Order: sequence, then C-alpha cells, then structure tokens
Amino acid sequence: MAHFNDDQLNRFEMFRRAAFTNTSVRRLIQSVAPCTFSKKVVIVMAGITKVFVGELIEAALDYKEQLKETGPLKPKHIRFAYARLQEEQRTSRPSRLNPLR
Repeated sequence: MAHFNDDQLNRFEMFRRAAFTNTSVRRLIQSVAPCTFSKKVVIVMAGITKVFVGELIEAALDYKEQLKETGPLKPKHIRFAYARLQEEQRTSRPSRLNPLR
C-alpha cells in the first residue's frame, strides 16, 4: 500500500469497504442449488464474489486504459474483461451434471 498512487489507494479503500449483503448472496446460492446453507458458507461465497468482481473491474480498467479511453467503465470494457478472465481460466465453467459418467 505504501507504493499506491492516490487513485489506487482510493480504489483499494472502496474495495475494502464494499460488501455483498448476506441476504442477496443467500438468494443467489439458493437459485442455483435449492437447499439450505450455513451462515459460514454464505460469508465465504460473499468473499469469493467480492474478489471475483474486484478482478473483473481491474481487468476492465486495464482494457479501458489500453484503449486510451477516459470516463467511467462501459459494458464493452466489462464484457472484454470477462472474456479475458475466461481465457485465463479464472472463471468457472459449467460442468456436466454427473462427473462420474
């Protein structure tokens, strides 16, 4: 953190303060797997989600900088960043329902 410039420090502080609510994470998990989960599972998933979104936004900002664009992120930046993360295999891919078959 000592080597961060003002913009990076500001983004880090916003990232540190940001959080996904347990209620919204629980709803999302239950939409995928309709069963009950402990509070610890919800907290872990919220943390994983926060890290993923942080990586996605950083990749989108890198792409915007590559294009030498200014202003807020646009959907095209986020779509490109998501595609890049998929290429690097840093996103989950749907798997077969039964891996034993």
